[in-house]
Amino acid sequence: MSIKSEFGRFHPVVQFVYFTSVIFFAMFIREPVFVGISLVFSLAYSVYLGKKKALKAVFWFIVPMFVLIAVINPLFNHAGVTIWFYLPDGNPFTMESLVYGIVSGGLFSCTMLWCICLRYIMTSDKVIYLFGRVAPKLSLLISMILRFVPKLSAHFREVRHARKNIGRDMTDGNFKERISNCVRIISAMLQWVMENSVDTANSLESRGYGLGKRTSFSLFRFEKRDFLVFAVICLCDICMIWGYFAEELEFDYFPMISEVGFNLPLILMYVMLGVMPLTLDLTEERKWRYTELKI
Repeated sequence: MSIKSEFGRFHPVVQFVYFTSVIFFAMFIREPVFVGISLVFSLAYSVYLGKKKALKAVFWFIVPMFVLIAVINPLFNHAGVTIWFYLPDGNPFTMESLVYGIVSGGLFSCTMLWCICLRYIMTSDKVIYLFGRVAPKLSLLISMILRFVPKLSAHFREVRHARKNIGRDMTDGNFKERISNCVRIISAMLQWVMENSVDTANSLESRGYGLGKRTSFSLFRFEKRDFLVFAVICLCDICMIWGYFAEELEFDYFPMISEVGFNLPLILMYVMLGVMPLTLDLTEERKWRYTELKI
């Protein structure tokens, strides 16, 4: 899915290293301050890129999963010394397990949000460029999946819209009629998927896929600005990895919650890493607006 983004115009290697870094840190750093930083910037950038679609994903998937994880954890995890009350089965409901559930929900949320940003920035041609020579079949498969999912969603909406106009949507009629309409929609989607697969296979065969060694062409060039941004990302990564192995990012939830430590240099590095793509996009957008006003 291609959108207008200044960070999306950088070299694919820079983008890949960036998203690998932020997703890795979002998954493994459980210090509350850093979880909050990652959640704020991932939410801001995903909403900036996806607008209404991203907001819809946040309210219908991210928020419910966050609440579900935060609520379920203290119901099954009873560790901790600060007991608030006892559940009907006799197990304690502890503050530590609730806080751990909230942080775990935050980890899941920011990881998913960064993946949403990755989906908007890393297009299929960039995936093929990065992995085409190392794993050509895998890169082709990933690029086809990235392209197929939006097409499948768009075709599903077209089928539903067409059937809704004739009163045959999955929400029309009684229970039996709804089941029948749903089956017909699924049947139409499966037929479209199989026809699309045959067309894709014929297209690949006609273009000589798999016949031997092939050359590739791309317009990506590693420029000076790519090197500068890549250097900043690497600097932030080195600092964060050092902080992780030096136990500067360690935080205990059980049996008691540790005191929140504010390692200012690491916080600044993490903020710089998280805000980087949004800053680049907003700066470029401001330049264009200033140029239009000046003209």
